[in-house]
Amino acid sequence: MNNEIEKIFLLLKKELKEIENLESWKQIKAKYLTKSLFFNNLKNNLKNSKDSEEKIKIGKLIQFYLLNINQILNNKRKDLENSFFSSYQKNPLLEKEISDIIITKKIRGNIHPLTKITLMINKYFDNLNFNYVYGNEIEIDKFNFDYLNIPKDHPAREMQDTFYLENENKLLRTHTTNITARKLLLDKSNLLKYYTTGIVYRNDDNDATHSIQFNQLDFFMLSKSISLANFKYILINLLETIFDKNIPIRFRPSYFPFTEPSFEVDVGCFKCKQNGCEICKNSGWIEILGSGMISHHVLKLVGKDDSNMQGFAAGIGIERLAMLRFNIKDIRNFYLNNLSFLRNYDKGDK
Repeated sequence: MNNEIEKIFLLLKKELKEIENLESWKQIKAKYLTKSLFFNNLKNNLKNSKDSEEKIKIGKLIQFYLLNINQILNNKRKDLENSFFSSYQKNPLLEKEISDIIITKKIRGNIHPLTKITLMINKYFDNLNFNYVYGNEIEIDKFNFDYLNIPKDHPAREMQDTFYLENENKLLRTHTTNITARKLLLDKSNLLKYYTTGIVYRNDDNDATHSIQFNQLDFFMLSKSISLANFKYILINLLETIFDKNIPIRFRPSYFPFTEPSFEVDVGCFKCKQNGCEICKNSGWIEILGSGMISHHVLKLVGKDDSNMQGFAAGIGIERLAMLRFNIKDIRNFYLNNLSFLRNYDKGDK
């Protein structure tokens, strides 16, 4: 097998010597990777093999093949690129054509508004000694629903609300609260302080304030000595850190399966100044998060049913925070790659 691979390497080097442009290089790359009968057979053998030792052997062959093929191809690509960009210095006829595609002006970019808000969030929770954890975007039912006390007949489990994968037990997470479920179950400590940020997916309409894909912050704390007052302090200070100004904030009772008591937090509408408009649905307020004290039923589900344990949790849409912070009126602007928006989004940032 190794002899056969060596022959393939020699043949590849021979073919690369005969080409003079990147288009031919791309065709050869496809020939030895995506269209390679030998390479595809290796992958099929790995997939179909029942023997663990044989799988290890085939896996090493695949790794060896890819490592060397890519190294040979990349070396040739660099040679072609260097040859192309140096040729205009020797040939004056190419000088104008090359100068048209070379950027001569340095353009200073801005940090994307979502990134800026995320960095502010990270700094805030790091200063409070919360632990950051990166979450799974592809999740299973028990962490996205079961351990959060969301029963099988709950509407959120329907296809019109959740994106399920071919395996019906797997889905695109609908909230970053899946991390709360994972850490409550897997971390055996009596003091838990975690936060996470990341993308979530919901089968929703695309309009000025909704998207099928958006970013979310989730944080929670669990111990024997915290209360709702601790949570309100942390949350209000977070909002004041992000907005850096006095913004109307209200707490109102609500319901979530995994918290009890539960409440939603709204902020005054940035567009109409609480007079009522299409953004706030004429209410004067925009909902930005759901929160509450972690339900004792959830604590029982994850094996933390100590009557003295208490916790709080919250989930916040980062896009909505950015819209308020930078006076952005349409959530779709974040994803359109509009350079004028990306350069000027922070005009209202004080």
